[in-house]
Amino acid sequence: MEKYQRIKQIGRGSYGVVWKAKNLQNGEVVAIKKLMNERFNSMEECMKLREVKALLRMKNHPNFVKLIEVVRENSILFMVFEYMEGGSLFNKMIRTTNPFSETEIRNLCFQVFQGLAYMHDTVGYFHRDLKPENLLVSKDVIKIADLGQARRINGGPPYTDYVTTRWYRAPEVLLSAEIYDSSVDMWAMGAIMFELFTLRPLFQGASSAGVLDEICSVIGSPTETTWSLGLYFAGMISYQFPEFPGVDLSTLLPSASPEAVDLITKLVSWNPCWRPTAEEVLEHPFFHGCASSSSGKVITSPELPMEMVFEQESLKSWESFEIGSERSATPTTEDLVSMLPENPFEFM
Repeated sequence: MEKYQRIKQIGRGSYGVVWKAKNLQNGEVVAIKKLMNERFNSMEECMKLREVKALLRMKNHPNFVKLIEVVRENSILFMVFEYMEGGSLFNKMIRTTNPFSETEIRNLCFQVFQGLAYMHDTVGYFHRDLKPENLLVSKDVIKIADLGQARRINGGPPYTDYVTTRWYRAPEVLLSAEIYDSSVDMWAMGAIMFELFTLRPLFQGASSAGVLDEICSVIGSPTETTWSLGLYFAGMISYQFPEFPGVDLSTLLPSASPEAVDLITKLVSWNPCWRPTAEEVLEHPFFHGCASSSSGKVITSPELPMEMVFEQESLKSWESFEIGSERSATPTTEDLVSMLPENPFEFM
C-alpha cells in the first residue's frame, strides 16, 4: 500500500474505515476501504469475502462503483475503489435547498434501475441495503456502492443478517420474514424516489413497528386480498397492523407527474409479487425517452484480473491503521440498527 498517499478520512463504520487517497504512481485519486475486526490468513480467504465476490461480478457495469484492486497486508484487507467526487446521494440531498427536478430524478433513477436490472437478472444478486447513503454521485452519473449485504437470488434463505436502514426496509423484512428476494430492492427504490421529490423520507419510524405503522398510514393497511402472507408474518411476531385507509400518493407529491406517482405507488406495494422488476421499471412510461447504456450489457467475469490482486506482509506507511481492540468481532444488532451513515460508504 506504499504506492498510496492518504489524503483524508471520508468514512467510518462498524466494519471499517475509508480514506480518500492518491495513487503516487499514476496520480489517480481513489477511495480505500480497510476492513476492521477481521483477519485474513490468505488472499484466497479475501477473495471469498461476500462483498468482494459481489463486486467482481458487477465490476464492468457503469452504474456500480468500480473495484480497482484488492490488497492484503499483514492479514488486513484493503479494497481500493474509484473515487466519486460528488459523495453520496444522501449528502447531495441534505446540501440542496430545493427539491430535484423531475428530469434530474428521472436521470438518476434510470441509471440505478439499469444497475439493478443487471444485478438481479444478469448476475443473479440483490443488494439488500439500498439507501441514499449507498448511492454515489459524480456530476450526472450515479453508481451503486457497498455490496456488503448483497446475496445471490438463488442462494437460499434464511437471510438473517441486518439489512437496510429501517426507513428503506421492505415490510416483509420489517416483519422478520426469512424468505425474500430482489423485490426488497424495488421497495427501497420507491422510498428513495419519493425522497428525491420531497427531500424527506417517506416512511420514518423509531422502530420496526413504528415504520410499519407509518407505511399503513400512507398506503393503507394490508388485507387478506392485498397481502395475506404479510398478515401471517405479523401474527408470527404478534404485531397488529393498525387500520388505515391510506392516501393517494399524488397528494404527497404535488410536483410529480402522474407517471412518477404511478411508478412509486407500484414500487411500494405491500405484496412483493406486485412490485415491478427492475427490467419492468425501465419500460415504465416514467422513463420513456431514456436510452439504455450499451455498456451496461457487458457480461462481467467472476474472476479478478491478476494485476488487481496484491499481497504484502508489511504495512509500511499504513502502520498507523490499527485495528480497534475496543470493537467486538461481531457487532450486535443494536449497534447496527442505531447507526445512520454520515458518508458515502457504509459498512453494514
